Amino acid sequence: MATIALPLPPVSLPTLQPHATDTVVNCYDVLDLCPAGGVHDFTDGKYLDHRNDRAAYLAAQSRQADYLLDQLDCRPGERILDIGCGYGRILQQAQERELSAIGITISPTQAAENQRHELNTLVLNYRDIPHQRQQLPGRVHGIVANGSLEHFAQLEDALAGRVNDVYSELFQIARSLLRPGERFVTTAIHLAEVGQADPQAIRQTHRAWPRGSFNYHYANLVEAFGGWYPEPGQLERCAQGEFTLVAEEDGTHDYFLTSEYWLRQLKWSLVTKPRVWWALGKKWLHAPRALNDMLRCLWRDQSWNWQFRGENPPMRLYRQTWQAV
Repeated sequence: MATIALPLPPVSLPTLQPHATDTVVNCYDVLDLCPAGGVHDFTDGKYLDHRNDRAAYLAAQSRQADYLLDQLDCRPGERILDIGCGYGRILQQAQERELSAIGITISPTQAAENQRHELNTLVLNYRDIPHQRQQLPGRVHGIVANGSLEHFAQLEDALAGRVNDVYSELFQIARSLLRPGERFVTTAIHLAEVGQADPQAIRQTHRAWPRGSFNYHYANLVEAFGGWYPEPGQLERCAQGEFTLVAEEDGTHDYFLTSEYWLRQLKWSLVTKPRVWWALGKKWLHAPRALNDMLRCLWRDQSWNWQFRGENPPMRLYRQTWQAV
């Protein structure tokens, strides 16, 4: 496929400090051991009921991708962009719908795996799109950010009071690629309440807080995964002038079921699969700190699952559909 520049004028963006992406890259480098344990998706699925065996999990993941593609309302032959495409679930299902799909990720391991499966994937930070549009082939008719948005703002952004700028920049970049009426679909974990997380407290790391407390778990998540969650209503405010929110779903319980399945799969794989032992050994040699943070967060403290547990979980997962104005 020939590479041509997008026929759109440059977008004027606020001046922001570079994102602290090292933690995010290391996170997905460590999580590259997950496919050996049978997990290829890192986002919520859409469940029909409370059944959560492997068949239900796989069906939920497929249903989630179909929902997001339905929200884009693109026709066969049109091109979509998947920001933070992971291992290509949406790219695969887009191809099955005869859509032209391109994914971007900051994880070289994910990009290499997708390319091995003939999925069009680039190693590219979304923030670099305005300066590297020549890497995107042709015009984009719809955009997905499925679970990647949680990494876009960092603790450093929260400390400096620039989280709104990060999200405003995201919507400006997305809008620059679309025409009026076209859609940008996001799924993202949100804090349950405005002002719920204090960046000054989280910067002290999980060690400063009682085990099991909100600050302990949230610091665990920030240290292992990198990122800072949006608050309720924050994305809608930051999208003003670029997009209108036209649909929203609360998928928190879906993410609870997904995460509980992941935890069972992790425990079972660590006990029974030599391939996982081998992968863990290699990750320990390559990135011991990142691996330790991840295992503490996922396995020992179960901070990831903590987000969605209980009658009133501390986090919410929202699927949101934005229409370009």
